[in-house]
Amino acid sequence: MRTASLPLPADPRSDDDLMRGAVVGERHAYEALVRRHQARVRAYCARWCGSRVAGDDLAQECFVELWQRRADYVPHGKFKAYLFHVAANRCKNQRRAQGRERSLSEAREREPALEPPSSDRFALVERQERLQQALTKLPEAQREALLLRYSAELDYAEIAGLLGVPEATARSRVFLGLMKLRRLLRVEKKS
Repeated sequence: MRTASLPLPADPRSDDDLMRGAVVGERHAYEALVRRHQARVRAYCARWCGSRVAGDDLAQECFVELWQRRADYVPHGKFKAYLFHVAANRCKNQRRAQGRERSLSEAREREPALEPPSSDRFALVERQERLQQALTKLPEAQREALLLRYSAELDYAEIAGLLGVPEATARSRVFLGLMKLRRLLRVEKKS
């Protein structure tokens, strides 16, 4: 008789403690880190490249790279910023390698076909597509700051540290990006 496996309880250790465990080969510690952060990394990568499928691939690459470079991590309480630095670099490298437009169109072609959506689902999908298109029109610095804030859920101090800018600049980029995004979405809606 097979029993359903229960989800593993969340590991109470800090990210730094889990990375210390990963360095000495504790796969369970590393798996706990992945479970803890994978949803945000996947969302961040998907928003960055415009495709859930391509975002999942990039997120997986991030965690593979993190495992391979685990001994390089210096535990100082900034694991989340370190992880999203890896993710941002992966996303930027992919864009450079494939070209921005070609990457977006190929990613859309790989998306699985959806069943005919209900009107509510259709409206949600349409809004998400409009948002994604508007995000691609933002200057890279604003787009990156917005994605780190809202997809990665980093605070302004973490964003500033990751981008190497003062916290006020990080706040400004998020604010300006939101304002431009709102304008873009209003213009699109009118046309």
